[in-house]
Amino acid sequence: MVLVVFDFDHTIVDANSDIHVNKLFPSAEALDTAEKNRAQFDCWTDRMQETFRELHKYNIKEIDYIKNMQEMTITNGFSHLIQYLSSLPNSHLIVVSDSNLVFIKAILKHNHLDHAFKDIFTNPAYFNKDDQCLIIEQYGQQTCSTCPLNMCKREIVDRYLRTKFSERVPVLFIGDGHNDICAANSLKKGDLVCARSGYRMAKELKKQAASNEKKLEADFFEWNDGQAIEDFVKENWLNKF
Repeated sequence: MVLVVFDFDHTIVDANSDIHVNKLFPSAEALDTAEKNRAQFDCWTDRMQETFRELHKYNIKEIDYIKNMQEMTITNGFSHLIQYLSSLPNSHLIVVSDSNLVFIKAILKHNHLDHAFKDIFTNPAYFNKDDQCLIIEQYGQQTCSTCPLNMCKREIVDRYLRTKFSERVPVLFIGDGHNDICAANSLKKGDLVCARSGYRMAKELKKQAASNEKKLEADFFEWNDGQAIEDFVKENWLNKF
C-alpha cells in the first residue's frame, strides 16, 4: 500500500484556481473594487468568500464558475502521472488542497481524473439554493500553530494515516507551495517529497536544509512536470518496497 497525496493549485493544475476566477469580473474596475474589499480579511478563505460575494453582484452563477474552471490546464504530464499512480496495486490517491470542493471537482471531472482519487480534503463549498451565490467555508484545523487557521496539511495526512490504515504505509507527497512544507517536514524515512522546481516549497525546503534548521527525513525530489515524477518514482522509489 502507498498513500499518494496531491496538492492541487500549481500542482495538478498549472495555475491557481482562486486567481483564475478573477477572469469572471466584467471589467478591470470591478476586479479592482473586489480586491480592495477583500483586502480587509486576513484569512485567504474569507477573502475568497468576499470575491464570490462580489461576483454574485454581476450575476455570476454556477455554470459560469464551472466553465471558468474547465478552461484551466492540467500541469504537463500530470494526467498520465495520476493514471499511472492510480493503476499501481494498493495505491491510494488523495487531494489535500487550500482551494475548494466546487473548483476541484469541476476540474477533475472535466479532465476525467475524478475516478482516480479516494478522498478530497479541501475547503467545503456549495451554491446557495436561493440565489446561487458560491459559499465557501474553512476546512479548519486544531493542532498547528504555524499553518493558517483554515487548514494544516500535516494534520490531515497524519489523521488519514492513523484512521485509514492498520499500519504505517509509505507516503508520496506532491506539492509546490509554502502550505505544503509543514506536511513535508512531518514525513518519515522511506517517504518521498516531490516539490515543484522554482516554487516556494522547493526553495524553502532547500534553504531549510542549507541552514541546518531542519532536515527532511523523507527523500526529496524536485520536479518540472509529471513525467519527471513518474520516472523518479519508477526508477528510485517504488523498488524500495
